[in-house]
Amino acid sequence: MKRAGKKVMSVILAAGMSLSLLAGCGEKAGEKDPSQTAAESYKKQESAAGSVTPDGMQAEGVDASLRPEKLDTIKVILFGEESARMSELMDTYFNEIFEREINTKVELMYLPWTENAVGGKVDLMIASGQEFDACIVDPKWAASSVSKGYLQDLSGVIDKYLPDWSKVVDAVSFEPYTYGEAVYAIPIGNKPTGGVFNTVCVRQDIMEELGIQDITSLEELTAYVTKAKEKYPTMYATYDIASSPYIIRGTSDRNLTELTTGLWVDQDTKELVNFAESEEFKSAVNLYNDWYKKGLIPKDMLTNTVTIPFEANMTFFMRGTCGTTLLENEPGLQQIVQTAKTKEVYLKPEKPIYKSIYENTAFQVPVTSTKADRVALFVNLLQKDTKLADAFIYGIEGTDYEYVDGKVHSLQPEELFYQWMVFNINICSLDERYSDEFVETYKHWDDAAQKDCTFGLSLDFTNIATQKAQIDAIWTEMAKPMLSGLKDYAGNIEGLKKALKDAGWDAYVAEIQGQLEEHLK
Repeated sequence: MKRAGKKVMSVILAAGMSLSLLAGCGEKAGEKDPSQTAAESYKKQESAAGSVTPDGMQAEGVDASLRPEKLDTIKVILFGEESARMSELMDTYFNEIFEREINTKVELMYLPWTENAVGGKVDLMIASGQEFDACIVDPKWAASSVSKGYLQDLSGVIDKYLPDWSKVVDAVSFEPYTYGEAVYAIPIGNKPTGGVFNTVCVRQDIMEELGIQDITSLEELTAYVTKAKEKYPTMYATYDIASSPYIIRGTSDRNLTELTTGLWVDQDTKELVNFAESEEFKSAVNLYNDWYKKGLIPKDMLTNTVTIPFEANMTFFMRGTCGTTLLENEPGLQQIVQTAKTKEVYLKPEKPIYKSIYENTAFQVPVTSTKADRVALFVNLLQKDTKLADAFIYGIEGTDYEYVDGKVHSLQPEELFYQWMVFNINICSLDERYSDEFVETYKHWDDAAQKDCTFGLSLDFTNIATQKAQIDAIWTEMAKPMLSGLKDYAGNIEGLKKALKDAGWDAYVAEIQGQLEEHLK
């Protein structure tokens, strides 16, 4: 399928999306947002009357004429289990907001998380004509659904019904859902994603004990884990294998990002890299072989059953996630070691960082729905402003949450609308777990991030399904033991190369090369 048609991109730009975002939205430093001028057109459309928020105050920046005259209902599919508090608020407070703002009732249908994928119940519902109006989706799933004719082209409603969304979400987030002249999903959310999994989350408390100030190279990482092992002999370096992006980042001066099994992309030359034949693969395997001999790599690297060994105080480092390991991993670790502290660092910090995700998720609209305009208004409302976004995430102020020193203090533990889905760095309030220092770092995490050249590329393996299955199996059986330090490079690399070739490597690469070239056009 041909991606990112000119007509759709002009619609997106004309919609005035992506005004100077706090988080930088992955643009290169000094780059001008090409849609900024077009975005000014929205100001002319804003109604002086605005719309009314639940507390009776007028909301700014919304064209009141967009509110439909007739009350209608949309059915939205989410995944997981609806909490008791969410059910209560949907029956009262939330639907009062929806009716007041967009004259629409919203009915939620929850399915198990196992259905959140290609070929699940949602696809069966569309194929059988069962009625619903929206469901969250990711690029891979959307690509499959588009090929089956399951999804609506939303370019018509995007142009009209996302006035508030356009100010706080980057227009580039449409690209993974764009085919030819059509856009098949509306993204939602905006949070830092630059360099995801390219940082190393280390134990700052242990570094301080050892007198180590910073870690910026594989040599310094090796020195850290070697000294730490002497002090804590029952712990190991990590349970992450050597092909982890942050390890590969430290192996050479090339800027490589992983594309699929055995294939990486050079961001500078835009060329595919046969990972098994690369110097980076050799360096990573030799590094882990050396660590294994020194007792720094656990023997159960590939059979470990502990979900997050780092949190269990079993390792000295793990992969980082855009600064959020402070919240995702440190609290669990501190249940075992109360004084533990974490820190995320880049190996070779002078190298650029890349951003391959610009949204939290997206909403698809099936071809069976006649309410794409209402769905767009619903998504727009979820991203309208701080007051409403906080309400959808946290509930009723004073009952479910309160503000303490400008941050949210939750008064009840139940999940409402997924925080990860609604969260937008430009409008949402951070909760009290975030220190002021963290907030400042997090807001500007993406400031220098560049767009990954493979952003928006959803590989289609239909023509090489057999080869892909065999190559995946060989990679698991032969490459991963090498990348875990369990097998050496010299004695195993030729066998790996031959097995990959015999599995159809040439056809596999040719198909992916063709899709990459088409994407880069």
